[in-house]
Amino acid sequence: MIKTNKIKMYVFLLFSAFLTVFTANCNRASKTLVEIGNDKVTLGEFEKQYLKTVGNLDSAKAKSLDEKKQFLNLYINFRLKVKDARERGLLSNADIQKDVDEYKRNFAPTFLIDKEIVEAKIKDLYEKRKDEVRASHILVNLPEGASPQDSIAAYQKADSIIQKLKNGDDFGEVALQYSDDRTVKMNRGDLYYFTAGMTVPEFEDAVYDLGKDEYTKKPVRTMFGLHIIKLTDRKPRTESVKISHVLIQDKRDSTGVLVDSAGTYQRALEVYNKAKGGESFESLVQQYSDDAGSKPQNGDLGNVDRRRLAQPLDSAAFIMGTGDIAGPVRSPYGWHVIKKFGEKKVGSFEKEKETIKTEYKKTKAYKDDYAKYVETLKGKFGYKILPEGLSFFKSKVDTLKTVADYNFDSLFTPQDKEIILASYDGGQVKVLDIIKLLIVNRDFARMQLTEQTINGMINSAAENPILNRKAKDMNFDKDEEYAASIADYENGLLVFRIDQDELWSKVKVAETDITGFYESNKSKYTKTDSTGKQVNKTIEEVRAEISNELQQQKYKDSEKAYLEALRQKYPVVIHEEILTEAFTD
Repeated sequence: MIKTNKIKMYVFLLFSAFLTVFTANCNRASKTLVEIGNDKVTLGEFEKQYLKTVGNLDSAKAKSLDEKKQFLNLYINFRLKVKDARERGLLSNADIQKDVDEYKRNFAPTFLIDKEIVEAKIKDLYEKRKDEVRASHILVNLPEGASPQDSIAAYQKADSIIQKLKNGDDFGEVALQYSDDRTVKMNRGDLYYFTAGMTVPEFEDAVYDLGKDEYTKKPVRTMFGLHIIKLTDRKPRTESVKISHVLIQDKRDSTGVLVDSAGTYQRALEVYNKAKGGESFESLVQQYSDDAGSKPQNGDLGNVDRRRLAQPLDSAAFIMGTGDIAGPVRSPYGWHVIKKFGEKKVGSFEKEKETIKTEYKKTKAYKDDYAKYVETLKGKFGYKILPEGLSFFKSKVDTLKTVADYNFDSLFTPQDKEIILASYDGGQVKVLDIIKLLIVNRDFARMQLTEQTINGMINSAAENPILNRKAKDMNFDKDEEYAASIADYENGLLVFRIDQDELWSKVKVAETDITGFYESNKSKYTKTDSTGKQVNKTIEEVRAEISNELQQQKYKDSEKAYLEALRQKYPVVIHEEILTEAFTD
């Protein structure tokens, strides 16, 4: 019997390889690319599967037709196995159904959160990220949890600063005089260019609500304190630029003091004039550049995102046009002459949304949005921790010990594990649910078992059940996207079962196979003996390696015969002319 965790890992790999969200032009995407018996694979389905495999749309577009054909053949083999397994009724297998049910319990909450929170949020982020903004701020320190007196004093200070701005005082001068931001002496409050998702939500929302040269008339509260914010620029965003450079490095003496700065500048100016005069930029890099890292690539720094370079370089690179040469530009390293070879604009929402989604789910904003949503559901479904259940749990532990000090599975009897700790409309949280939570969630491990910690564990254990309760109300089984995801997972389980039962079970490697292979191929297996002479390894030294190689070959032979039989049973017709349309606009 295959262990459950191995099955899940195998299915996860298959699922990761074949699951993504990609919406193509409907007319093109609905074209039939492959016929497998009476089933059809559309161009859109192929694009969806291939996109996840290669990672992003740009990579998919860059792939050759032969590479797409290779993947299509693999996908056809996958679909043949799935079709055979489904028609034979393998999906009704009790073990497979148990795994599917468990997957649904884990997937439904994620799908629910994506529908209820994430989709709207990433659409808003995408619209904002079409632009980049430049802002300045004045920070008034006000820690979270500050006393009422400190809060009043901070707001009074912020109000007095705003009044100075209303009186016409220069923002930079006021920032220099009053801001608690430690960088203010260097930047006079200027935060340079950024885009949505790069700062805390309260600050971001305030910036994007301002018009150019406007400032907030009320202080903006964030986890860092109070901010008075001014929007100094807003423009369509360039995602990255492709540039090369020549670096004329600063010269310093043994104490680190800069020497011959005028000579360094003149050398950079000479390079700039040569480049502007038409000399090969690559040749100038090889002759003059002191950047050992980029010199072998002719000065190429690749595709550089905003804020990745020193600010003077960043500013020049994002202002200049493709093909332009700029310089000399100062940085902490010396003087640069830059040539711009291209730039990347913001892509379509469908192209960008998976990246934005991944980034958003790493933010504090997502954690806060998730927590608020769960709390709302708890209120809706009448969730409550039961005093008698809490008292029982507390009686079994020492509050001076941590969660990691206990093996809760052995601490509680089977009867104890059924004791109810919390309830809600349609469900309960039991001691067993806490034990399951602590297996996968290590956040509580170092916490002392106070009542607050126990309440936290109970609340955490309740999250997925309550989200599942909401998902049930929303009847996701009728949602096409949800159903497709479940079907993909089922298909992964089915293919794993086919591979194990139909193919690997037939792979038998006899001792005669190993000895015969060794005798025919012993020259492949050599080592250096103590005298430095090349000699053959013994059969015992390579037995495991040969056995594995023979198993893999026998599996391939078995799979080939099985797939050939399936192609006879389910004739495959490939419309290659449709494949040429993959990932075209």
